[in-house]
Amino acid sequence: MNSGKLKSLLRLQDEPCISVSDIEAHDILMTNSTEFMDELKVLYKEWGNGEKWVTIPEKKIINTPSLAGDFRVMPCITDFSGGIKAVKVIGTNEENRTIKDKISVGKMLLIDWYDNYTYAILDACVLSSFRTAAISLLSFSLVYDKKEDSVGLLGLGRVGFYTAILLHRWLGVSHINCYDNNPEIGEKFEKLVSYYAPDLTLNMLEKEPLIKDSTSLFLATDSEIALLDAKNSSHLKFISSVGADADNLSELDESIIQDCQIITDSIQSMLLGDMKIWSDKKLLLKEDVVELKDIINSKERLKENILFISTGVALQDAVIGRFIVDKQTKEVI
Repeated sequence: MNSGKLKSLLRLQDEPCISVSDIEAHDILMTNSTEFMDELKVLYKEWGNGEKWVTIPEKKIINTPSLAGDFRVMPCITDFSGGIKAVKVIGTNEENRTIKDKISVGKMLLIDWYDNYTYAILDACVLSSFRTAAISLLSFSLVYDKKEDSVGLLGLGRVGFYTAILLHRWLGVSHINCYDNNPEIGEKFEKLVSYYAPDLTLNMLEKEPLIKDSTSLFLATDSEIALLDAKNSSHLKFISSVGADADNLSELDESIIQDCQIITDSIQSMLLGDMKIWSDKKLLLKEDVVELKDIINSKERLKENILFISTGVALQDAVIGRFIVDKQTKEVI
């Protein structure tokens, strides 16, 4: 029996599905970086004023006994952009046995709105790094003052690189203070920036001088010990911490809580990292944290001493996955 006849008898129909590699995603996002930021801002504004709805089930974090790292299942549904259903299955590759020097591994699935089949599969590393930088920049845009801000970046890996690109392209930042404790990562960062943002000036500093010389600071590290505390961060008007997205990572000392207004992209960010530690110690309650969607439409300018924290939210995954696939489909057509 031929396959066509067999498919007919079994009532089987092919499910059309495209795939997008990390490099393809990177190329699309580099070409359309400011457009994506504009779309992300629109989404949060519409979500904040009730025009759009978003459902984000709690992410599932699954560990394996005796092995480093974990994998996470992150679903989301929203009516933004005509309706998006998505789920990301992403792993933290701390063992580095087969895949080398790539901490984020896994796939993003886009699901048909009506029939619920998977119509796109995307590599998850680049989109996760870019969306992390993007939500950090969206929060910073609420307080950024081009004339007054001196911007610093601690951590120059993938998230750090995309943060620098968006700072320059979307907000017009022309000078960034930079540090990474790994010189090789720093060199790769400089080469990437010189290619994608040749007009952006990088001031490579040691960690403490960088913190001292900056008024706004972005943390995108894999640090296991706090980098900022109440003493060395007291002059900073804005801090973004997006690197401590696992229970073995930390970027912020608990002493910093008292002097900052804490903002997050979702209260789910309290499930991991520094906010989980503070919550477990009863130092931070959910009502102490403001979600970005609830303030983005405010006509009043935010006060200084803002601390933005994110440990990864499925909404940004869904939106960026749809954005990438839409752009790739248009290119093919």
